[in-house]
Amino acid sequence: MYPKFLAHSFFLLAALVPTAGPVLGQSTDYAIEHVTVINPGSGEPQPDRSIIVSGHTITAVVPAKTFKPTTSVKVVDGHGKFVTPGFWDMHVHFRDAVRDLKMDVANGVLGLRDMGDVAKEVFLLRDAIAQGKQTGPKIVSCGPIIDGPDSWSNPRFTISVKTADEARAVVQSLKEQRADCVKVYDGLSRDSYFAIIDEAKKLGVPVVGHLPSAIGVREASQAGQRSLEHGVALAGGSTAEAAYIQRRIDPSTFQEALRTKDFTLIPAKIGNDETMMLNHFSQELADETYSLLARNGTFITPTLVAQRALTFPEDLIKGDDSRMKYVSAEELNWWKPENGMLTKYRTPAYIATRKREYDLLLKEVHRAQTMGVHLLAGTDITIPFTYPGFSLHDELALFVRAGLTPSQALETATTNPALLLGLSKEWGRVSPGFGANFVLLNADPLMDIANTKNIHAVVLNGEFLDRTQLDKMLRDAQI
Repeated sequence: MYPKFLAHSFFLLAALVPTAGPVLGQSTDYAIEHVTVINPGSGEPQPDRSIIVSGHTITAVVPAKTFKPTTSVKVVDGHGKFVTPGFWDMHVHFRDAVRDLKMDVANGVLGLRDMGDVAKEVFLLRDAIAQGKQTGPKIVSCGPIIDGPDSWSNPRFTISVKTADEARAVVQSLKEQRADCVKVYDGLSRDSYFAIIDEAKKLGVPVVGHLPSAIGVREASQAGQRSLEHGVALAGGSTAEAAYIQRRIDPSTFQEALRTKDFTLIPAKIGNDETMMLNHFSQELADETYSLLARNGTFITPTLVAQRALTFPEDLIKGDDSRMKYVSAEELNWWKPENGMLTKYRTPAYIATRKREYDLLLKEVHRAQTMGVHLLAGTDITIPFTYPGFSLHDELALFVRAGLTPSQALETATTNPALLLGLSKEWGRVSPGFGANFVLLNADPLMDIANTKNIHAVVLNGEFLDRTQLDKMLRDAQI
């Protein structure tokens, strides 16, 4: 609910991943036989199918018994395998692009929405992948974040604006740089925010991002913000929202913390304000907000895995997580609750409020989904205890824990991203005419969402990457 009081510390390294070579001989045509095809949100699974790939495209999905391969077509035996569309992580920032992309592909994450990085670097990376000059997930990116003065976001990829005219100029500049979206942030004034919305509409660029402190949830949806990040707009379910907004835009506590160097004042204030919101939570009001978001086509990216990490860091740091081998010793030290800038100044009252809010968040995620709100899977890499690629599977598991079915959880990482991004004729399905971007699983994810982690192979832009190749990617990504 409340904006983060400190932002990401790691950034994109502008190095490129070498392009992988063909793995099934000189022919680009091949077929994967006897698989069960799962297209989330599109009816029942299709058992015993053959998927035919030519170049970068799926050319056919047919009953296996009707497929008669020619001698020029390579055949892959898929008995006992389940195929889903490639997964999207709809909220990422890069720690180290070289290693991050390898971990993503090895985990079946074949699409990324970058939500804040250095424009020149991330746009170069996006274009190199799109042009086939290197291997990696498809990237859509906002480039830098747009915020108000005195932003607490990383200055390397944040543009601060003071006036509506400055805000319009930034949107125009990002359009010229071919940004895929515009990300708004916490400290924007009302004038700047609505100027961004208006200019972006004129230029045909979607606005996504945080809910600025001065803006109400319903206002943002009515204005046309396409996605809201980090939660399910709980502020839209509290009768105290107007008072909450006034407290959020009051800088006096932050100024006092800077003056006295007593940074516990910040989480104490956040805890008090959010306790007020939670104490005045109204399910009726929340349901009205969800109905509005659904009608307006406003998507929500809850980033549950990031919210969990910031709520229970003491538990996660004690865990024996094998994925920590992908994290540097310096960063692991920063992840310790006593060191992390997002955790070390917490007060007991703030911690209690955060846990209470997390419990409500899980409940309301399911509630919003049942009322027609489209949810997006996103991890907010670079938050502590998030791992590129790997954490997407954690996010899906948390959606199921919140009450979604495995099929509905899969939609948040497949069909819903394609819908938001205007890619529904290319991504999100394993069907003829769609891009050949899909994942072969060894077990049924509809029976257990944890089976999304049990990956046999990945098909990325037509290239078949088997388990041996995926394991090599992961070895190369280790510190």
